[in-house]
Amino acid sequence: MVVMADDVDLSIGQFVKAWQVMCSPAQDYAAESHDGIEFIFSGLPIAFFNVALVTGRGVSADDLAEHGRHATRRAGATELPWLFVVTRETLQAGVDPVVVLDQCGLVPIMNLTGMKTSRLTPESRPADGLTMAVPADDGACASLLDINGVAYGMDLEAGKPTLGSRFWRDHVPVVGHAGGAPVSCAAVLMVDGLRYVAMVATDPAHQRRGYGEAVMRRALELAAERHGDSLTVLHATDAGHPIYARMGYQDISTHPIFMEKRLLEGH
Repeated sequence: MVVMADDVDLSIGQFVKAWQVMCSPAQDYAAESHDGIEFIFSGLPIAFFNVALVTGRGVSADDLAEHGRHATRRAGATELPWLFVVTRETLQAGVDPVVVLDQCGLVPIMNLTGMKTSRLTPESRPADGLTMAVPADDGACASLLDINGVAYGMDLEAGKPTLGSRFWRDHVPVVGHAGGAPVSCAAVLMVDGLRYVAMVATDPAHQRRGYGEAVMRRALELAAERHGDSLTVLHATDAGHPIYARMGYQDISTHPIFMEKRLLEGH
């Protein structure tokens, strides 16, 4: 597969702006640009909501090391958990981010793949036993964070006031219920007129039943009805990637995600 430069720019731009959309309502939100790196910090004690993202092109090993050192200094002053995001397609040939960033005290914890599509494939199978609804109040909206927390093993409780019903007025969350309990969710954020898919998760006890795909399709459908049938973009975990590929999404970028070693101690 050949990844085009404009697709990489699209992926990076959507990543930055989607995180700005999610984090900006937080009381202690802070964002800044610094010589090829974007800082987007919600101020919440959740690593997922505090990121430093390298945005420059043709990044050398020396450049990357300097970005890593600057980010650890900048983030260290906040005492918040945070993530450092790299885009492989922006690195000079031969640059190994794992080796380079190890000297900055940063270690890889996961990979994300930027993906896009203008048209979904037909639905592969019905999600039997699932009912879907758009949450209308803070309690129902909290289900998105509860489900993501269970699915990814994270404590997201601190994010609930920021991502309550008021936040979702311009975006589309969908929660799926089975047996009367919320078990799956997905959301579409409107980012620069595009439909950015986020927060797709299913309770592990209810996985492999097509629930995640069903709620995601419903969120995309509702977003298209409200805002137009625009291109859709997402950043997939390794676990979610096969599902999105089956739905018609194509790879456009790769993003190794790093965290400080000191923040992983005891985990």
